[in-house]
Amino acid sequence: MVTKRWRPRQMEEKQIGSIQSVKNALKMIESIGELQPVGVSELSRHVGLPKSSVQRALTTLGNAGWIKQLPDDQSRWQLTTVMLAISLMAFGEHSLVELADPAMRELQQRTGETIHLISLDGDSGLILHRVDSEHTVRTFVPVGTRSPLHATAAGQAMLAFMPPETTDEILRRSLGSFTEQTVTDPAVLIERLEVVRERGYAVNVAEWRREVASISCAIRAAHGAVVGALTISIPLSRFSESLVPLYGSWLKELTESITPISSRRV
Repeated sequence: MVTKRWRPRQMEEKQIGSIQSVKNALKMIESIGELQPVGVSELSRHVGLPKSSVQRALTTLGNAGWIKQLPDDQSRWQLTTVMLAISLMAFGEHSLVELADPAMRELQQRTGETIHLISLDGDSGLILHRVDSEHTVRTFVPVGTRSPLHATAAGQAMLAFMPPETTDEILRRSLGSFTEQTVTDPAVLIERLEVVRERGYAVNVAEWRREVASISCAIRAAHGAVVGALTISIPLSRFSESLVPLYGSWLKELTESITPISSRRV
């Protein structure tokens, strides 16, 4: 029996190939989080890899439990909660989810609508937790979904209270359009953020998801840093501008109840 002996150069090339495969897999997980649900063709274009390579990676990630196919369309994929569960381990015993949950449930009881907890994840929002409405018709965004800061109420609420240089840097980047209502002009957004700072909450009507309106308030640590946002998500069929002042005041009240302890550990 002849035993194959690896030469140093062959071993190095194999290691480099393995590292690149890991990098590609991580890039795909990030892209799925941004685009979900997403199919092979769109993901291939987004990450710049051949469809065959993307399909193999999707199958591997799916078998490992990191992603899953849509029940009604198995050509498209979305993240599972595995990534979220791992990220929350870093929060320790008192996570932001645990701290915010009582306020979220109280807000859901008062409004009857779905409540989302969003954290800041680079230049995107990340949905950490959701308390669902009991209405048959309700909004739904999976936990673990990433959302654009400029096109969501949560994003605008957080942007309004970030350091000005950070906000300016984010708004200087290419701002994507998601619906006919999406604002992509940085000057207009800056004016809107001033309004958010004045009244303490942001309002968004169909700028990211059609048929959805939302009201959001930033969660700030004791030293003022933004650590997340609470959002009331409302189907347009139940939304009315007359609800905004009341829901906004409830949001500020309950968000402030989180702030004194949120600076311990997020």
